[in-house]
Formats: sequence, C-alpha cells, structure tokens
Amino acid sequence: MFAVLDNERHLVGVLTLDDMRPFLFANDIQTSLNISKMIKSPAAVIHPEDQMPEIIKTFDETGVWHLPVINDQDEFIGFISKSSVLMNYRQILKEYS
Repeated sequence: MFAVLDNERHLVGVLTLDDMRPFLFANDIQTSLNISKMIKSPAAVIHPEDQMPEIIKTFDETGVWHLPVINDQDEFIGFISKSSVLMNYRQILKEYS
C-alpha cells in the first residue's frame, strides 16, 4: 500500500499494488499515466492517540490489513498493519503465559 500525499503531507488517498498491477506489465501503456484516477480513499484512518481496542475494531469493521495513521493536522505519519498488531498481542500473551 502506498500513501498519496499533497505538498503539505496531507493524505490524499491510497494506492495498492493490485491497483497498479494492470499497468505494470502492459505493453501498450500510455507514456503518461494519470495516477489520480487510481487513488482510493482509505477505508478508515487511525490517529496516534487511538486506543488499541478501537484500532482492532476498525480493522474488523473495514476488513483491511493496513490503515493509514494521521496526526491532528491531518498529516500522514505512516501505516499500521493488522498483522503487526496481532504479532505484538501474541507476544504479550506469551510473556504472561
């Protein structure tokens, strides 16, 4: 997943490899491809102050594996992945077992 940002680092949308795949291997692709036609809005966004139960609920409701994280100024910080959340949770459980 790729974040598409404007000049102020605000999240414009996201782009996945699946979105780009048809154009990566096409022999008849135009020399100038307008990426703005492939950009999608993210299913949801996460903020740094969001609590883990809320984040997990967002993953469950959206069904996605990656969510963008933005700050209070709507600037893109990065992505959080469901797999990393689950791996960390499993590690915590192992430590308590």
